[in-house]
Formats: sequence, C-alpha cells, structure tokens
Amino acid sequence: MEKIKSFIQNRPEAACLITLAIFCVVFLFIGLNSYPLVDVDETRYAVMSRGLIGSGDWSILLLNGVPFTEKPPLYFWLTAFSIKYLGFNEFAVRFPTAILATLIVFFTYFTGKTIISRKFGMYSALILLSTVFFLVLSHVAILDMTFTVFLTAAIYCGLLTSFCKDEHKKLYWLGFYVAMGLAFLAKGLLAFVIPVAVVGLYRLITKDVKEIFKPVNIIPGMIVFFAIILPWHIHMYQVYGYRFIYDYFILHHFERLVNAEVLGKTRPFLYFVPVFLVGFLPWSIAFMIFLIKKCRRLIKRIKTKTLYYTFDTNERKLILFLSIYFVLVFLLFSMASGKLPTYILPAFPAAAMLTGLFFYRKPMDYFNASLIVALLANFIMVGFVFDQIYKGGMDELVEYAEMAQEDNKKLVTFDMPVKPSVLINYREKVDFITRRDFEALDKQLDFDNDCYVIMKNKNIKDDDYKNELMKHLIKIKSGDKYTIYAEP
Repeated sequence: MEKIKSFIQNRPEAACLITLAIFCVVFLFIGLNSYPLVDVDETRYAVMSRGLIGSGDWSILLLNGVPFTEKPPLYFWLTAFSIKYLGFNEFAVRFPTAILATLIVFFTYFTGKTIISRKFGMYSALILLSTVFFLVLSHVAILDMTFTVFLTAAIYCGLLTSFCKDEHKKLYWLGFYVAMGLAFLAKGLLAFVIPVAVVGLYRLITKDVKEIFKPVNIIPGMIVFFAIILPWHIHMYQVYGYRFIYDYFILHHFERLVNAEVLGKTRPFLYFVPVFLVGFLPWSIAFMIFLIKKCRRLIKRIKTKTLYYTFDTNERKLILFLSIYFVLVFLLFSMASGKLPTYILPAFPAAAMLTGLFFYRKPMDYFNASLIVALLANFIMVGFVFDQIYKGGMDELVEYAEMAQEDNKKLVTFDMPVKPSVLINYREKVDFITRRDFEALDKQLDFDNDCYVIMKNKNIKDDDYKNELMKHLIKIKSGDKYTIYAEP
C-alpha cells in the first residue's frame, strides 16, 4: 500500500492513466462476448461488415444481397477489419466500439487536464465512462458510438485551440478537420454542422471568430476534410447515381430531420429530456443542480457586467463552451422530426465535463458512491439485460436459420418484420415477406419448392388464418416466439 501511495505521489500522471485504463477494461471490455448479437441493428451491421470481407469490395455495402445506401462506411470498415483478424464473433463485432469509447474517455481526461487540472480531467472522464447510456452503447455494435467519438474529438480539438500554446494551434485545427471528416464518414452531414456551429458560436461570443478563418488554419483543414469524405461519396454516386443521392441525403438526412413520418420515428419535442435524465444516471441529479446554479449566476453576471469580463477565466470559458455544446446538440436533435434514443449520445461528453466541474471542489464521497453504483449496474447490464433480450426469441431465429443452412434449404420469413439475426448462421439470401401475403408466399414456394419458412407465433391469432396457413405449410419445430415450417 505504501508503494502505491508513493507511486501516486511521485508519478500522478502515470497513476491517472493506469486508473483510467483499468476502469475502461472493467466497464467497456469485460462481457463483450457474454451475450449474442441483438436484433435489429447489431445483427444487420455485423452481417454487412462480414460481407465486405467476402466481397473484396470495401466501398459497396450490401444487406442480404441488396445495396445499402443509407449510411457512410467508416463504422463498417472498422468492424470488418476487426472481424477479419479476430473472427466473426460477438467480441470481434463489438471490439471497435469499445476501443473508440476508450479513446474518447482518455481524450476527455486530456482536455479537462489541459484546460483546468488533472483532477477535473479524471472526474470528467470517469463520469462519462460510467453513465448508463455510455455503458450501454459501448457494448452495442451500432453506429452511434463511432459517430459520437469522432464528433466529440472534433469539438474537443476546436475547444483546445482556445487554450493551447500558439505553436500547437495548427495541430489542433488540423485535428478538428480530420476528426470532423471521420465523423462525416461515420454518419453524414451533422458531423460538419455540429462542430462548426459549436466552435463558431463560442468564438463569436468570446470575440475571437477571426481565428477560424485564418488561411493557415482553414485552407489545409478544408483540404484534408474533403480528401477524407469525397472519394467514397463520389464513388457511390458513380455506381448508383440519383438513387444514392435520394437514399443517402434526401431520405436519411433531410427527411429524417423534417418529416420522419416516412421512417416511422416521429417523437415529441421533449422526447430527449427523460431519455437523457435516465441515460445520464447516476449523475443526473448532480448535473441538474450544477446547471441550474450556473445558469442563475450567469444571468446575474450578464445583467451587471460585460461578456468579456464574465468569461475571463478558463473555468468560465469552459462553462460557456460546454453549455453551447450541450444546448446546441440537445436542441438540434429535439427539433428533428425523427428521433431515436441513441441520437442524444453526442450530448453526453459535454454533460460529463459540466458535472465534473460540480465535483471539482467538493468532497469525493458522493462521487465515489456513484461510481460504485455505475460499476454494479455495468455487470448487471452485460450479465442479464442483453441476455434476456436475446432469449426473447432471437435464439430461436438463429437456431432455425442454422437448421436451414445445414439442411441446404431456401429460407423465407413470412408475416413478420425483417430480422437480420437469421443471416448470422445462414449465408445465402433470405426472402423477407413482411405482410400476410399468401400470393407472395406461393410464388416463392413455386420458385423454389425446397423452402423453410419462419413465422412469429403471436401473429397467428385466428382459426381462419391457421387453416389457410396449413394449406401451404407444415410445422417442423415450434418455440415460445417463433415456428419454422416446410412445404407439405
């Protein structure tokens, strides 16, 4: 124990980095392979990433043999690279997400340490790491963590240009554009809009907006940014033409923002308020107390003093920047017509640093207690919650698809939503018939009379439907949620 105390006192930076590394391993990596891939997005994206390796063309994304033009490719490239060297398994599919989550935790520490102090950097990093939502999304193989990490890296670099030495400004501005380009390749146009808006508004309020437009910063930055994003987008347009423009930009960028009824994801304006408060546990109360307290002080200062004087210290400037960052992200996604819970993740780094300021000059008792609660919640989550989701029927789908593969049968799903989990162990094209369309089923059976058909049990509600079904199929095996049939 004395040696540990001595090490911490003599080498505080190394002690902080080792501590963060240990927490990241415990929070982010333990349990990655303890539960199967979960429908819909995990299974879908995993199969698409695996397909990149098989096709040899890493520019074209395919889902069940159909071109997938909705999303940029960076997440799929990272996952495919992991699968290629670690094999197709749960750990390999989730490993890139956990690595990226680790990187942003360390970058949060570095940013907080650079601007305020090492203690503040540690608080901010550990708060971000241990929030419920960050933990959940670091254990799920979907795009949102990849986008959030590169978006946050761009915003941090833009922030650090205001606090670093003059000789380091060019490096941080370059990092701003590189990270922004990678975020664009992770999820599209918002990767440009959000960092530019956050950094630009902050610079405008602090009367230093000219720094952004200095040729030495913006010219090489924009060259690098376009060099990152243009090759893939140009290639996709050359291959798919207007279809790519419509699917990628019009439908999944603008329609999602202004008319999400098309995608069935409309939510009320205040949808993200309860999502954030639950997702930011166990730190939500501390965040709200700090936010209300600082807002009152800020309003009072603005009424009595100039803005320049109000933001004359690193802490005040940081609060201004983080407030702009949090509010802008929160409002932008709240105003969007299309909303999913995962969209609000980019607001979490800003909230974590603001909450870090709440604890910065306070005793550590509540902070330590909250960290222990988060640690226990992590083990409960990876050991129970995801496994229960999988046992809600996905295990049956995976089993039935494997039966079809082993028996060399054509696989069809009927009168149920698309479930990509059937593609995990079935390597051929699956025909997804999502409606109660017996004509479409007969066409499929006539085309290939050696089929297995999967159906959801609860959809077979009445005797007429059951009798009609038995004219076309016979039952092979039934589970709690799904049944697999064959032709009579």
